[in-house]
Amino acid sequence: MTKVVKGTKYKENHYYTLLLAISFAAFLSVFTSFKITGDDDVFWHLATGRYIVENKYVPSTDVFGYMTEKDEWMPFEWGWDVLTYLLYQVAGIPGLSLLRTFMFLLIFALYLYLLRKFGISYVISFIYLFLLAFAIMDRLTPRPHLMSYLFFILLIIIICEYRYFDRGNYKKLFFIPLIFLIWANMHMGIIAGLFLLGIYVFSELLNFFFPKISRNSEIKPLEKRELIYLLGISILAILVMFLNPNFYQTYIYAYEHTKMKLLETVNEWFSPFHPTYSASLPIVLYKIFLFTGFFIVIYSFIKKDIFPALLYIGFAFYSIRAMRFVVDFDLILFVFIVVSHNYLFEKIGSVKFRNLIYRGPIPKVILSVFFIYLIVPISNNKFYLEFLRYYRVSGIGINEEFIPVQMFDFMKKNNVPQIGERIFNHFGTGGFFVWNFPDKKNFIDSRNLNDEIFDKYSQIISMKPGFEKKLNEYGIDYAIYLAPDLVRQPNEMQTTVISYFCRTPEWKLIFWDDKSFLWVKDLPKFADLISKYEYKYLTPYNYMYNREQIEKGIREDKEKVQEEYNRKINEEPNGVVINSIKVIYYNKIFNK
Repeated sequence: MTKVVKGTKYKENHYYTLLLAISFAAFLSVFTSFKITGDDDVFWHLATGRYIVENKYVPSTDVFGYMTEKDEWMPFEWGWDVLTYLLYQVAGIPGLSLLRTFMFLLIFALYLYLLRKFGISYVISFIYLFLLAFAIMDRLTPRPHLMSYLFFILLIIIICEYRYFDRGNYKKLFFIPLIFLIWANMHMGIIAGLFLLGIYVFSELLNFFFPKISRNSEIKPLEKRELIYLLGISILAILVMFLNPNFYQTYIYAYEHTKMKLLETVNEWFSPFHPTYSASLPIVLYKIFLFTGFFIVIYSFIKKDIFPALLYIGFAFYSIRAMRFVVDFDLILFVFIVVSHNYLFEKIGSVKFRNLIYRGPIPKVILSVFFIYLIVPISNNKFYLEFLRYYRVSGIGINEEFIPVQMFDFMKKNNVPQIGERIFNHFGTGGFFVWNFPDKKNFIDSRNLNDEIFDKYSQIISMKPGFEKKLNEYGIDYAIYLAPDLVRQPNEMQTTVISYFCRTPEWKLIFWDDKSFLWVKDLPKFADLISKYEYKYLTPYNYMYNREQIEKGIREDKEKVQEEYNRKINEEPNGVVINSIKVIYYNKIFNK
């Protein structure tokens, strides 16, 4: 299992390499296994997959929102939606987590394969793969962009195999149209893929028509016949992009969505140089990759290889537009960043030092121990919460501290959506709502967004003048609100419609916990629910901003206050709000 590396005194022991690979795979498996937290999109993707499977067609108008019913909606990620819904039927929500982890193991294995093809040592490869994992940590959720990440590396491998390792063997290029066919029905990241392919074809055209560019290069220009094959296959790849349920309109629809004014308020559409997010670890790593990626240009000049330089320049400008594009840059340029950096490393330091770092067993052992060491603090969340100051909960399934599972269980148990007609829901619960109640429609979610519905939502949520009239005009008779930061930032109750619903006699609070609220309108159809479950006194809003109401209840309606307290403490014995109420009011409530 060992072989002597020529020119060194070190032996490359494959057992150490295997240990390094296994330890990194273990680290990556734990790193990509975390509960769904504040990611409502996952659920409307599942709901869409269910709708398509049950109805056997892909809709072209909205079927989930009553405010946007029959408005244009093209679920261009329908392939992912169906795939994950079918997986859910077999393995539930944990199955999505396992799919996510499997896909990242595959993606990183493919990167390792290509790095090794370029002659990058295992030590350098795994160090950079480790950095890449943290660079993309904001985009590890089980959503359709994962398919784009997989197709990015597959496309890069095909291009590199054809350009650098098996020049002229055009048969490998035939996989590109197949990839684009699947990609066109999975995720709009295919546009970045087309840009990548276009840059590659352009570089081959430059080499063909201006051969002096690559003079003295190891990469010879394609012959005319080979170039025709490349162009033909590329055109075929473009044509198969239109083999989707809505033909070319899919891309027009997706483009129109990027022009919405509301995107100015969405974090992922901010510039990566926005001061609010510029210090986050993924953005810091992106900037390191971006600025040190300039070595790619130097490397391209030295090697007389224009393709990596064009790729860097093209995707550098592509990525600075918005934070949602920085991971695309990281993944597409990653291999050439490592290759160019490694080229620089090779020019620095002694041969003995390089051999120790690149081929000696000590670095492999140190890295392996480091990867294994990280598994424990990642698993128990200390690494995220204490070191990175980053909220993430390891494991599989749903993080019930951020997803209102308890409130939705209450709604199911008491048939609230069946009694009510139209819900006003917080933006972060629209997908979870249509997933849990397939026969009901929501007010809003991130899927059916447009400027008009967002303006209507914003008017109500921020209590702009006339919002009460809008509630009646839209026929809303029950409302839910998700405030996962309620305990840490209670002022959200004052600045949003929470305060209106909690203060207005026309609305009755029948469920609350440390993160969510459910109100129903004081109508006869809700009379039984109100009689049984109304919280008149012990509420988060009253505790923070209207304690006179609690004091009044203790003086005039103590039996009701006791009933509210007992019900809530039994439902949520570890609740922060109810236990805060307990500290101040328990003795008064129970005459202690």
